[in-house]
Amino acid sequence: MSLSGNWLYFKTKHSRLKQQVAAGLRHPGRRTDELAATKFAAPERVKTTAMPNGRLVTLVTQEAASKHIILLHGGAYTLRATESHREWMELLAADTGANVTAIDFPLTPEYTAHDTVPFTIKAYQELRKQFPLDEYFLLGDSAGGGLALVLLQHLRDNQLPMPSGTLLVSPWSDLAMTAPAFEAGAAGDPELPLDALREVAERYAGKLALTDKRVSPINGDLDHLGKIGLFYGTREVLLPEHQALAEKLAATDGTDVDTHELKNMMHDYLLWTNLPESRRTFRYLQGMMR
Repeated sequence: MSLSGNWLYFKTKHSRLKQQVAAGLRHPGRRTDELAATKFAAPERVKTTAMPNGRLVTLVTQEAASKHIILLHGGAYTLRATESHREWMELLAADTGANVTAIDFPLTPEYTAHDTVPFTIKAYQELRKQFPLDEYFLLGDSAGGGLALVLLQHLRDNQLPMPSGTLLVSPWSDLAMTAPAFEAGAAGDPELPLDALREVAERYAGKLALTDKRVSPINGDLDHLGKIGLFYGTREVLLPEHQALAEKLAATDGTDVDTHELKNMMHDYLLWTNLPESRRTFRYLQGMMR
């Protein structure tokens, strides 16, 4: 871990971040819109497509793009995209010359997986209609990483066009979180409150079982999902499920997984875009797109 990564862990460990995250998950706000066109450095390049209960927000590159990154953002299916997610879009558009689209999907408690999963599938199909010649790549962090796995399984099962590659950062793939190891690692995570996560998981699942593959894609068929880069930190309460997912992906047919377990890194470290580990992860995605 880098010196800045060590400092981030020390700083967050001695802060109220975990309590603030818990409060946000239990009482999510909806006022701040970090994906509003006016928040981008070049709002004239932002194309917004309204859809029932959500939208597509596309940052159109200034170059003649042939590639397209789809962002499925984290936030435990509860919180809106953050300033960091908008920064990712701008950084990736500048560094790769690709179009970058955030799928702004419906959130709990207003909606459940019954709404969010079909919306995400329709949004993906709508995007491919708008940019039919682009080559697509997925980027999903935390809950967005889990949703990316759900989307990949659906596309494969229905013989629909797949993305050329997927980058998952700290994907939330097992919302049941029943293994004793989750409890053991809870205190060492300075960011994620396990009790609040379990409350959110129940809300998001709605009438579906927490083990349903549409909620917990680790329980689905992981064969033939293409190339996947999997990144996560060892300071995460979700570490047991990340390791289980890595093992399952490695044992599949037709899924080429490249796993990166980052020592002492926090959950969804990519939100801190200036970390050396974050910069290396972005470079990994750029390499995947070559």
